[in-house]
Amino acid sequence: MRLKTAFISLCLLICPCAFCYGQLNFSGVNGERGYAAMRAQYRLDLDNGFVFMPMYGYYRMSDKEIDEAGSTSRYGLAVSYEINDSWKALAEGMWQPQAVGYQAVGYAAGIGWAPFHRWWIFSNPSLEAYAEQTRYRTYVDKQGNGLTGGAFSLVETGAHAEASADAGNWNLKAAWHKVIEYSSHPPQNVTFSWANIPFMTAVVQGFLKEAAAVRLSYRTEFITPYAALARYRYNELSDTAAAVSAGLHLHLGEMSLSGGVEVFEPRREANRKTYFSMSAEVEF
Repeated sequence: MRLKTAFISLCLLICPCAFCYGQLNFSGVNGERGYAAMRAQYRLDLDNGFVFMPMYGYYRMSDKEIDEAGSTSRYGLAVSYEINDSWKALAEGMWQPQAVGYQAVGYAAGIGWAPFHRWWIFSNPSLEAYAEQTRYRTYVDKQGNGLTGGAFSLVETGAHAEASADAGNWNLKAAWHKVIEYSSHPPQNVTFSWANIPFMTAVVQGFLKEAAAVRLSYRTEFITPYAALARYRYNELSDTAAAVSAGLHLHLGEMSLSGGVEVFEPRREANRKTYFSMSAEVEF
């Protein structure tokens, strides 16, 4: 119920902007034991070089009776400014209010580069790179018990890059996230509630050290099948984990609908988690 309420509230907040040029994107997943996650963003192009993108994220950890006991939200805003035809400046902020024993705030700045429109078989190449910092506070251990001595605080400094290019009807995207430094080493029994994996809607828990992913899609007039592969590593573990996703976009005029599946740890039967995804995108 909270998931539905949050989405409706987001739409009501965005409606006044719908008279401007923009794009609304919504994606969600559902999994075992009532797990649910949602991400939504609205792209507002002011046609003067500035683009604003408010974002909202939500996930419910389990099917607890009192939803607030197992759910958390994130709010964000990304801004870009087109310096010229090839370069743009980027900035982003994120706030995760305290819930289920965790809270965070983050900010990032970077540049975007689109060197040419077409070269040989490639078109619309782009590259975005960020320097980012996130500040975490954890109030509970992995079992949900309060930490003795107060909250554990941690500052993460990292870098993120994402590239994209078209080749005919094919589109290839790649993303890389790297934590350069943690301000301290997290204790053995402390984790964090929210970690993003590139091209995945589902949320994982823990302090990530590195993540890399590729996504391939083939666009036609009415449908676009896609597939993605991600590899990621936690700060406290040397082994890498994997996630895969696949699905199909259906194009209906200015709207796109999709359905798919996301599988985390596909090679390990004991730890495997499967989520069914859906998304919608509409342009104004």
